[in-house]
Amino acid sequence: MKKTILLISVILFSLQLSAQTNGDTIISNNPKNLKLKVLYFHITNRCNTCKSIEAHVRKTINENFKTELENGTIDLYILNCELPENKVISEKYDAYGATLAITKITGTTEKTEDLTNFAFSKAHDETIFVGELKIKIQELLKN
Repeated sequence: MKKTILLISVILFSLQLSAQTNGDTIISNNPKNLKLKVLYFHITNRCNTCKSIEAHVRKTINENFKTELENGTIDLYILNCELPENKVISEKYDAYGATLAITKITGTTEKTEDLTNFAFSKAHDETIFVGELKIKIQELLKN
């Protein structure tokens, strides 16, 4: 009986893993309006800190920049850098693990700022993380 329960548990767990999607999020609505790309890269197996960073980035954008996201002023990328389909963009941003970057777009020029150190240092305080990232994005949108 124990062997049967164990076997069923293993099968159900395997089915659950195979049913998961890659979890990537790309929100890009209007390339003509684009001023800023917010990119968070992660690996497949993530610690709680990495999961918190993603949650804080999503919260910052969804609560403070929903209009900009909808009209295409801001693009949001949440990407697994270990997946083959994300290899080119991951290499462009030197993302081989958890990486937070913001790219300012002016005409045909792109300038990227790596915010990974900020993200890890503030990940355990959602209020500070969201507040400081919000200010950073507002500053970049103004200039």
